[in-house]
Amino acid sequence: MLNFTDYLILFLSGCAGGIIAGLLGVGGGIINVFILTFYADKLGIEAHEQVRFILANSLFAIFFSSVFGSIQQIRNKNFFFKEVGITAITAIIANAFVSWTILQFEWYSKERFSLFFVIILSLLTIRMIITVSNHKKKQFNDTIPIKVLSPLGLLAGVFSALSGLGGGVIMVPYMSDFYKLKIKKATSISLGVMPFMTLTTTLLYALFESDHQVSAFGYVTPAVVIPMTLGVMLCAPLGVRLAGKLSEIFIRIAFICIIIVVIYRMLSRIV
Repeated sequence: MLNFTDYLILFLSGCAGGIIAGLLGVGGGIINVFILTFYADKLGIEAHEQVRFILANSLFAIFFSSVFGSIQQIRNKNFFFKEVGITAITAIIANAFVSWTILQFEWYSKERFSLFFVIILSLLTIRMIITVSNHKKKQFNDTIPIKVLSPLGLLAGVFSALSGLGGGVIMVPYMSDFYKLKIKKATSISLGVMPFMTLTTTLLYALFESDHQVSAFGYVTPAVVIPMTLGVMLCAPLGVRLAGKLSEIFIRIAFICIIIVVIYRMLSRIV
């Protein structure tokens, strides 16, 4: 079982996830998944249950990181209620439906999860590297067409359910790269959608009966997720404050570096 060192690692990973959530608008799920892959093995969770364990606990932590990050955005008067609301509607529906299929059927194996993760993040990294290299040549906007937000929510909901990443790694590049929305506004919208999307899915995983022997509410495992959540609650507002002080180019480069580390970890689970 878990010891003091494990709890400390989980707490610190929550701190890192909270900072990343506020800074990058990606909910901290990248760190959550990275850490939870180790603890799925450590806790002896069977291979066919590991994906559900990772998704449930990552999305639970993302809920809290995005709530506290969004509160800070509201305090900073940098929260966009209309854009968040429109995007969240389709995100909730898509996320809940895909999560339900993962719980009901045995189609989403650990290998498929890892492969999906690597492919999507690799494409995203390439896209963002190109964007960084051309950053100075492009003009960014203060607004985004309302009509593109519902499809964005649908895409983010599906991606979040399959990856446990909260959808920010789709929403932020979608808005900032394809529609040239300023990344700080894209970050705020992304962060605002996540509490609505992840709450529904977390409840699904908590109410579904799991097969693993670790003490849990369904697939939500308090011994793992509570230390992470405490770290998230402490540090998510710090990430938001940092986002207001750091340059957009620095935020993009930080995003790329984190994704590369996670890709390496997920590749090790496939090979």
